[in-house]
Amino acid sequence: MSIFEVPTDAKILEVGAGTGLVGQLLYQQGYHHVDALDISWQMLEEARKKNVYHELYQGTLGQPLDLASDSYQGIMAKGVFAPGHAPSSAFDELIRITRKGGIIIFTLRTDYYETSEFPDKQKSLEISGHWKLLEQTEPFAMWPKATEKLFYNVWVYEVIK
Repeated sequence: MSIFEVPTDAKILEVGAGTGLVGQLLYQQGYHHVDALDISWQMLEEARKKNVYHELYQGTLGQPLDLASDSYQGIMAKGVFAPGHAPSSAFDELIRITRKGGIIIFTLRTDYYETSEFPDKQKSLEISGHWKLLEQTEPFAMWPKATEKLFYNVWVYEVIK
């Protein structure tokens, strides 16, 4: 399953929205109920200029988010789970704000994944019945024009809490 199997009228939160490029792509695919969350108000101001978001929220992943429980049918997080960025503990809040049956999609750098706390956290959330893995892609170069080749996987979970 992928974000494009989520109904286009679903309420989606783009986490780590930055300047809004992913929000723009979602909007072009017919998703017009997208909110943005980022740590930086400056980035959110850039995202606002895209005119694709309903709401913009400033927040830090790994800390409590000022968002209501069960608010979203989809969460999209690209590039935020990497060294020096969001911790795996952020999944607890993302699950909290996602409705039962909702989808959480995120990327993880493959070189970082194996030596991080992410494998244990992801598995513990499965065992505890908070989510189930629907799909994990093969590694791919997300930034093909970058001088250093960094590879990522996309993870797709369904919230079952």
